[in-house]
Amino acid sequence: MNDANFVSPSPIFTLRDVRKVYQTGSGDFVALNNINMDVMPGEYLGVVGKSGAGKTTLLNMISGVSEITSGEILFYPQRAEALREAPLNIGKMTQDELAAWRGENMGIVYQSFELMPQLSLVSNIMLPQEFAGQYRRGISREQALELLDIVELSEHAYKLPAHISGGQKQRVAIARALINDPAIIVADEPTGSLDTGTAETIFNIFAKLVDRGKTVIMVTHDMELAARFSRCLIVSDGELVDARHGRGEQLAVNSDQSAIQIPHSASRAAHSQVPHPKSEIRNATSEIPHPAIFLQDVVKTYVNAAGSFTALKGIDLEIEYGQFVALVGKSGSGKSTLLNMLTGIDHPTSGQVCIGNEDIYSMSESERALWRGHNVGVVFQFFQLLPTLTLLENTILPMDYCDVYPYGERPDRAMKLLKMVGLEEHAHDLPSNVSNGQQQAAAIARSLATDPPIIVADEPTGNLDSKSADVVIHVFQELAAQGKTILIVTHDPSLTSRVDRTVIISDGELIDPLVAGTLPLLDHPQMLQATHGLQRRTYAPGEVILSQGDPVNHFYLVGSGVVDVLDGRSCAAAQLSNNDFFGEVELMGSMFDLPFGSVPRTKAIATVRAGRSPVELGLLSGELFHAIMAESPETIALLQERAQERIRHSEAHLQPDAEAEIVR
Repeated sequence: MNDANFVSPSPIFTLRDVRKVYQTGSGDFVALNNINMDVMPGEYLGVVGKSGAGKTTLLNMISGVSEITSGEILFYPQRAEALREAPLNIGKMTQDELAAWRGENMGIVYQSFELMPQLSLVSNIMLPQEFAGQYRRGISREQALELLDIVELSEHAYKLPAHISGGQKQRVAIARALINDPAIIVADEPTGSLDTGTAETIFNIFAKLVDRGKTVIMVTHDMELAARFSRCLIVSDGELVDARHGRGEQLAVNSDQSAIQIPHSASRAAHSQVPHPKSEIRNATSEIPHPAIFLQDVVKTYVNAAGSFTALKGIDLEIEYGQFVALVGKSGSGKSTLLNMLTGIDHPTSGQVCIGNEDIYSMSESERALWRGHNVGVVFQFFQLLPTLTLLENTILPMDYCDVYPYGERPDRAMKLLKMVGLEEHAHDLPSNVSNGQQQAAAIARSLATDPPIIVADEPTGNLDSKSADVVIHVFQELAAQGKTILIVTHDPSLTSRVDRTVIISDGELIDPLVAGTLPLLDHPQMLQATHGLQRRTYAPGEVILSQGDPVNHFYLVGSGVVDVLDGRSCAAAQLSNNDFFGEVELMGSMFDLPFGSVPRTKAIATVRAGRSPVELGLLSGELFHAIMAESPETIALLQERAQERIRHSEAHLQPDAEAEIVR
C-alpha cells in the first residue's frame, strides 16, 4: 500500500515499488511485494509483523544488507552541506560503496548482540571506527567511553561480554552502533531475548535517541509495542497492510543532532601504530620444551544470590604443539568454562593457566586482549561474523585490530585465507548470502588472520549439517598437519575418531584418559567415579605384579609399558600394553552362565609381571569395580566376551592344569 500519511519535502528514505524475491528449489518466493513508504528524519518507526511476514527483509533492504529484486530505495543525506545533493540509490551502489555509506550513516543493532567475546566492551564499541580507518588513539577510546556512559555502562568499560548480562550486552551493541554518529539506527528484534524490565531500559534508550534527533527503525513481532513508536508499519505476507501513529500521533522530529553530544571523527586516517607485546609462542615448533597449553589446579567458582557453584574443580591439563584435541562433555559439564580459561575470556578463581609458557592471568585485561589477538584464534558455534561486513572484511578485521601486516597487504592475506577454506568466490558476499557451513569456514579463516599458533573452537559443527561439519573438521585436520595446535569443544563423541587426542570433562573434572581408553562404554559419570577411585602404581622391569594363586583384589588397567602374562613354565604366553587390562576373569568369575556377582572371587590363574621396561598401571578396587560394572551392562558384556576369548586362548598356550588368564 502507498503510505501517504507522512508526506514531507525531505524524507531520509524513500521506497518505491520495492520487491524482494528469493529463488528456491520449489520456485520463487516473494518476501516483499510493492513496498511504498517514506521514512522521516527523527521519527521512531516500528515495523511490526509475525515471523516470516517480511519485516526483517524490509530492514535488510533499507540498510543495503540484501539486494532488492526490483524498485528503488533512495537515501537523502541529512548533512547540511548535502541537503541539496541528489539522493543516493541504494540498489545501485557497489558493496564497497554500501559498506562506506553504512559506516557513515547507519548504526545496526541485532537481537543476538554480535559482540566480539574476546574484546572488552570499550574495544567492541571502537570496532566500526577501526575498520573504517577512523580510529584515532585516545580520541576513539574517549568517544567509546562517552557512549558507554550514555547507555549507563561506564563502570563496566573494560569487562569482557562474558562478564555482563544479556541486557547489558544489548546496550553495548547500541553504543557501538552510535560510534560514528549515524543519523539512522536500525534495530532487529533488539528486545526479543530480554526480560521485560531490561527491554524497558532498551526502549527508553531508543526513545532518548529519537528525542535528540536520531531516526530509529525497529523491527518487532510484538503488536503490543505499537503505541511506543511515533509511527508503526504493519507487515503481513510481504506487504504493508496498515500504518498507525503512536506517542500521541505526533512525530518527534528534532534537528538538533548535536544535543546527544556523540563525538564524531570526520577523518579516515590510517590506524596509529601501537606497540604490542610479543609472545614467544608465535612460530612455535614441536622442539619447544614447554607445552602449548598448561593448566595446573584450575578452579572456577561462580557466586550468585543462590550461593556458589564450582564449574571447574582442580583442572590439570597439558596440550603439546601441533596436536588436534577434542574436549568432550555433556551440556553443563564445564567445557565452555574451561575454554574461557584458555582464551583469557574469563578468570579462574585459583590455579595457573599458561599458554606458550606465559601466565596469561598475570597480564592486565588490555594486555591479555592484545596477546589473545596475536596468539589464539577463536571459532564460535554461532560464527560471530559481523553481518554488515563482507567475508573478506570480516577476515581482515583481526589484522586491523592487532595491527599486524602492512595495511596494503591485509586484503591479499585475507583472500588467501578464504581461498584455503574454499570461499574465494564468496569473498565479497555478506554473511547472510552464504550458507551456515560457509559462514563457519569464514570464521575459521578469520581466526587465522593474525597467524596464531593456537586455534580453539567452541562447538564449531553444532549448527551444521553432516556434510558441512565434515568440511570444517577436515580444515582443522589440515591446520594441525601444518603445525597449528587445535582444540575443539564438542558434545559429539563421533568426532573423537578424527582427532589426535580426546579429553573428557564431567561435572567440572577431567576424566583419567586411562579409564576412558580402557572402559569406553561407561558413561561419563561412571568414568568419573572410576577416576576418583583409580590408584596409580609403577612396577620396575621384571617385577612380579601377581603370582599364580594369589588373591585378586583389583582390576588392573595398563597405562604404559608392557606386561607379560606367564605360562606354567614362566614363559610369556601373552603381552599386554596401553589400554589393555587384566584381573576381570578372577573378579567376575569364569562361569558366565551365572548371574553377575554370584561367583566368588578366585585366585590369580596366571603370573603377571612387568616387561623389560617400567610399567605404569591403574588399579580399581574389587568393590569399586563391581559397583561400576553393576550399572553398565554394556561394559559387562564386553568384558565377558573378552574373558571368554582369553580362556580359549589360554587352553591353547598354557599347561593343561593351569586355568590361565590371557589378556587381549
